[in-house]
Amino acid sequence: MISYTGEECIVCRKKFEDGDDIVACPVCGTPYHRSCYMEKNECINYALHETGGSWMAEAVQKKKEENIIKTICPECSVLNDQNAEKCINCGTVLKGRECEKIDFSNDKVTFTQVDITEKYYGMDPHEVMDEDSGVTIGDMADYVGFNRLYYMLAFRRLKFSDIKMSVNLSAFLFPEYYCAARKMFVPGMLIMLFRTLIAIPFYINLLADGSMPGLEYYGLARYAAAHAFTDGMLSLTRAVDIALKVCFGLFANELYFRYSLTVLKRLRKVSPTHLKYKQLAGQCGGISIVGIITMLLIQFLLVSLILLVMTLLAQYS
Repeated sequence: MISYTGEECIVCRKKFEDGDDIVACPVCGTPYHRSCYMEKNECINYALHETGGSWMAEAVQKKKEENIIKTICPECSVLNDQNAEKCINCGTVLKGRECEKIDFSNDKVTFTQVDITEKYYGMDPHEVMDEDSGVTIGDMADYVGFNRLYYMLAFRRLKFSDIKMSVNLSAFLFPEYYCAARKMFVPGMLIMLFRTLIAIPFYINLLADGSMPGLEYYGLARYAAAHAFTDGMLSLTRAVDIALKVCFGLFANELYFRYSLTVLKRLRKVSPTHLKYKQLAGQCGGISIVGIITMLLIQFLLVSLILLVMTLLAQYS
């Protein structure tokens, strides 16, 4: 037997309580206090009668709406419950944000579209950036994630301009860590390896000057003093390092642009659906804190290896 306790009578607007004398419309099932129904002498839930629908308890109706209306995450395009506060896939906050929705009710799928230009700062996300693969500026923005406005502007200028240089301050200051943060691990490793190797004269002179206390026990200071580099050599290594950083700071955006296109082209080939493609783009791109920490650890181990080799040379020389 159906319990109407807590539901509302649509005539008197009072909630049904245990023991109330309740009747239900034989056509649509809408419940009434008997006295209210006798007062109207008919069911006044005309909307249900016109559509041929049936009355449902409020909790049932709410659960049904949540199950048939899905919210599309604006970042990764995953379907979430209508009232979800965060995306179940990427954690993007959905509450209080205008998002696209899909309504699966009555076997008719309807799509509620919102203004997506806000996400892309007024730019057309469907603008093609690679004619062969069909990768768009919207795809690249989804892949970039953090600081997408800067890169959308930079990528569009790089595509339509013959000048491939642009200033990227973070790439100039921290080239290997910039690559690690943007998941360009191979270029980052090569840059880190090169910068560490050309810094060897600097390390040797620090040891020779006693600027790295605690290592004299291994005879490193004496060995370093015997193999110290001239000021001219140190100036040359510094100049090479600065030149590398300047060049990378000017061409990092071009490198990232080409790298992003390469990744997105590969994702397009392996993605069975457009939704999966958007999901993978968001997951493969963005910022990698783990990558930065890993690069720091590898650099520390490399410097330690150099000092170990120098220690062995000092002992057996």
